[in-house]
Parts: sequence; structure tokens; C-alpha cells
Amino acid sequence: MKTIVDSQLSKGQSANISQELFDQLLTPTLDLSIDYSEIYLDDLIDNDAIKEIPIIKTIVGVIKGSVSINQFWFAKKLLTFIREFNKKAIDIDKINKFKNKLKSDPQFGKRVAERLMVYIDRNIEINQTLIVANLFSAYIDEKIDFQQLNNIIITLDQLNPKAFYAFFDLAKIDFLINTSNYKDIGQRNHEMENFINNSGFGKETSVWFHGFELTDDGKLLFEYGIKPIKETE
Repeated sequence: MKTIVDSQLSKGQSANISQELFDQLLTPTLDLSIDYSEIYLDDLIDNDAIKEIPIIKTIVGVIKGSVSINQFWFAKKLLTFIREFNKKAIDIDKINKFKNKLKSDPQFGKRVAERLMVYIDRNIEINQTLIVANLFSAYIDEKIDFQQLNNIIITLDQLNPKAFYAFFDLAKIDFLINTSNYKDIGQRNHEMENFINNSGFGKETSVWFHGFELTDDGKLLFEYGIKPIKETE
């Protein structure tokens, strides 16, 4: 699976954009005071300063012969991802550990950067990009491992964004509806439960009772991906 940018990059350019992504994540030169998620696409297209940011310059430079709204939408999401990641208070030793991993294993860095860009490219709402940034920061901070990160983001792609805030209501009942508590929880939101079940983050609690339980990955998604969004609003 390729991103809209990867499809137009040579092998050398792909390596450059991977390096530029991590440069901006770990030692950002862009203005972190700007909320890029609030910038309209036409303003982004006309903003020469933003287009001079190295990774954005590379993207626009590669695709400038056939620029479309999709490419600027991708750039906007990428800037949002970088800014959100840099808002996190990650242990400096863990950041340095990740930097050393990138130096010792360049192929690992390319693989991670490629997956991040594919994930971000597929986001249809900016909140999805914020969640990916939160999850990636949790990975760098060693709260989740790479396999968990990968599994959660793959499943996230199947989750209707409408269901994000339903996780907060489910947290009040420990993400569980079964024969012991269903009478006490009041009106159930079956639409949201169906969205979560269909994505793969939810499961039935019994073969004979229509209950609900969030999976372990679903709980990690809430704790490290969705919950931090509301905490910063």
C-alpha cells in the first residue's frame, strides 16, 4: 500500500522524506504554536512559509506538476501529526533511545516512517491524525510496543470517527456490559456499540446474551489515543 506521495517518489527521495519526517518529529523546525489542524486548505496552498518546511517542501516539490487537494490535505495532516507529537512530555532518555535505534537500524526507520505516512494518508478526519500522533508518542514513551501500535492503528482505520467520544461513556462502566450490570447502566447506545464491534475493538460477552466488552487494543486506543484529545481541549 502506497501513499499519494510514495507513488511519485524515487528510492532516494523516499529515504529523504523518511529522514525529514523524523527530523521534524524529534528536532522540529516548524512553528509549533500554529494549530495546523485549523488551517484551511486554500490558506495552506498560499502560505509560502509553510511550504518551506523541509518535509512539506519535499512533498510539494515532488508533486508540484500535478498538485491536487488530496496532496495539500496530506500535508495538513502531516503538519498536525508533527505538532501533536511534539506537545507530549516524553522522557528524554526514551527519545534518545529511539534516535539511537534509527541510527543503528536505518531500515527500521524507513519502515516506521512509511507506515506512519500510509496511516496518516488514509485519515479522513483530523481527529484520526491526532489519535495516531498520541499513539505514536505512547510508543516512543514505551507505554505500548510496536506491534500494539501497528495493530491498533490498522483497526482504527475501520472505526467510524463518530464513535470516538462514545469511549468516554463506556469508560464509566469499565467498558463492559454483561448480565451483572446491564440493568444498572440505563439506555444503551447500540449504534455506537455496533460501530466499535464492527471495527474490531469490541466483542460479545456471551453466546446467549447481547452484551459488550472492549478489547485490550480498544482499551489502549482509549487510554493513549482518544483520551488525550479531550484532555487537551
